[in-house]
Amino acid sequence: MSEPDFLRHIVSKVLTPVSLDMRRLDEAQKLLAKAESKYGFSSYGGDPEKLADFLLSPDFTNLIFIIGVDLTKKLLITVYDNYSSQKIKDAAKKILDELEGYGSEETNQLMMYK
Repeated sequence: MSEPDFLRHIVSKVLTPVSLDMRRLDEAQKLLAKAESKYGFSSYGGDPEKLADFLLSPDFTNLIFIIGVDLTKKLLITVYDNYSSQKIKDAAKKILDELEGYGSEETNQLMMYK
């Protein structure tokens, strides 16, 4: 079974104008486009398993600061549920475990202003 494309099949369902204001959505999309080129995790001509490298990178941490903890958790759960690669599932689970306890509204507001 082939893996879904992270940006086109996962991110586009989670990060929408309804879930995120346009300024932060635009910033997140720019970061993700650069990350796709840098890490090569596209399902179209790349290696989807490299998504795990992105998830564990400082670039993904920057994405968390842009989109907030709650949307990050939703994104990681979607990744975990849609990929069959154990390497990707393990990376998503590791980040989810690290984010537990940081999902309060206050934390999201603080992260938004950093």
